[in-house]
Amino acid sequence: MHHQLLPIMPALGNYIANASYFKQGADAYFEFKMVPRVFSTLFFVIEKKQSLEMTYGVENYDFNANSIYTFGAGNLPAAYRITSEMEVILVQMHPGVSRLYHKDDAHIYTNQRFEITDIDQNTKDLNEKLAYAGTMMYKWKLIQEYLIKRFQANFPEKYAAVSRAISILRTHSGHFPIHNLGDQVYTSHRNLNYLFMEYVGFSPKKYADIIRFNSFVNLYSQRPEIFFDIALQCGYHDLSHLNKDFLRYIGSSPSEYFDNFHSEFNNWCELDYLRP
Repeated sequence: MHHQLLPIMPALGNYIANASYFKQGADAYFEFKMVPRVFSTLFFVIEKKQSLEMTYGVENYDFNANSIYTFGAGNLPAAYRITSEMEVILVQMHPGVSRLYHKDDAHIYTNQRFEITDIDQNTKDLNEKLAYAGTMMYKWKLIQEYLIKRFQANFPEKYAAVSRAISILRTHSGHFPIHNLGDQVYTSHRNLNYLFMEYVGFSPKKYADIIRFNSFVNLYSQRPEIFFDIALQCGYHDLSHLNKDFLRYIGSSPSEYFDNFHSEFNNWCELDYLRP
C-alpha cells in the first residue's frame, strides 16, 4: 500500500484538516480498523478493479470505481478491506466544515455514508475530469479547485463557541467537565448542545468521549510501555471502562487492536490532530 500526504492550498487551510492519497497494486491485500472519526470525510475513488469494502457498524458497503462519497463524523466500529488494485484520495474536513459543504445540519450525516457523484453538475463534472486526468497531482488540483468553489461561505459568528469548545476538549484530551464547557465559551449548555449537533454532529459529551478515546490510542501508540499512566491521563480510572470503549468504538479489545496497528495508515488524520 502506497500512502502519500497531499499539500493543501492556502485558500483551503481553514476547511481541510488533511488529505491523503492511497494506491494499492494488483494482487495485494490490506485491511485496517479506524478509530472514531472526529472529521467528516470526502472519499474520491479514482480507480478500483475489484474489491474495496467498508464495514460500518453492522453494515457492509462496497465502493464503485470513479465515484465520490461523503461520510459524516462517526463513532461506530469501522474497517476497510482492500483486496485488489485501488487508487483513492481522502479529504478530511475540519470539524464544522461539513455544515458549509452540505448546507445542512451535521447530525444528518453522522455515522452515515452517501454517494454524492451526481449530487450536482459541478460534482458530476469533477468526477468526469478525474476519470481522464493524467497524474495524481493534477487530480488533486482538480479536487481542490472544486472545493474552493464549495467553500465560498464563511462560518457564522455563532460557530465561534463550537470552535473554542473543540479547542478546549483537544487541549484536555477530552477529559473536561462538560457542564462547565458552556461557561468557558460564553454560551448556555443548551445552546452549545444545539450548536454541536448543527456543526459537528454529536453532543459535546459524546464528542468529548471520542476525543478522549482517540487521545488514548494516539498516546499509547507512541509510548506503549506506560499503559496505565496514559489511561489515567485520558480520564480512564478503571480498565473496564477503557475495554468497553474499545468494544464500542473499535469492536475489539485493546490488545487485539494494537497487535494489528498499522501506524502509517490507521487513523492517520485523527491521530495527527491530537498529537501533542
